[in-house]
Amino acid sequence: VEVVEEEGGLVDAVFSQICAMDRTDEADLATVLVVDPSFDDNFDGFIRVCDDVVEAAIQATGATALVGRAWFHPRYATPIDGKDDALRPGHAIPPTWAARYFRQYYPDDVHVDDRAIAQANDRIRHTPHATVNLLRRSQLVAAKQKEDASPLKKPNAIYARNVARDLLLRGGGPAAPREL
Repeated sequence: VEVVEEEGGLVDAVFSQICAMDRTDEADLATVLVVDPSFDDNFDGFIRVCDDVVEAAIQATGATALVGRAWFHPRYATPIDGKDDALRPGHAIPPTWAARYFRQYYPDDVHVDDRAIAQANDRIRHTPHATVNLLRRSQLVAAKQKEDASPLKKPNAIYARNVARDLLLRGGGPAAPREL
């Protein structure tokens, strides 16, 4: 975990950690959280920096081969900008996808509406502070390969299960988020 001490230091901290991941054996450094409390009350500013600067720089430098990334924030809300059915780097899955996966794995819970599912999907990205999670691409690939090789073949079940757990905590979801 790296906590950004200076306002405006998020981009430098992210790239410092990407360089550290590149220099360090995967067994010693698999994932990094870059926490920047200066953005805690500014979700829009945080997302602008993450989408427009961090993500653009990761793409431009080819760092996508090394890291996956996820944005977390105390006020996380899926951006609505006409791309609401497209997966965006760093962001939660689109609300339409979350609803589709939830209904696929919890078909009996018809009382749960799409808005409640979208809100739960956003809450999964809520953290105490604005945070960038950097994950090794090789581990993301290995996890996907493991999922693909599983005899249970439950693709995307984790998204449905996370939404179900959030809804259950709020009294509006499945009776129990059963193992999928």
